[in-house]
Amino acid sequence: MTQLEQEILDIINEVIEGKYVGKLRVVHDDGTYALYLYLDRWYTPTILAYEGTEDEFKKFIRNEFKKNQYHKVKFWKITRELLPVDEESDWEDEE
Repeated sequence: MTQLEQEILDIINEVIEGKYVGKLRVVHDDGTYALYLYLDRWYTPTILAYEGTEDEFKKFIRNEFKKNQYHKVKFWKITRELLPVDEESDWEDEE
């Protein structure tokens, strides 16, 4: 984890008064900062982006977490269980 990522994590933990245990990543490119939060999905993160300085980005993240209350978001995981097929069953006869 980079120093900036650790600082962002500290800000998040302070704002939510808890501990964020998910994965996060900060990307900086030509004056744009982006925080990738892997809240519930590995391949489709929630992205918070800001164009400005590093200090402005940190302030933006603090305000976003206060305003949107990401710590109250809940997720459920659904899995499909396949039932064994009865070889003797004739599906066309059943109504």
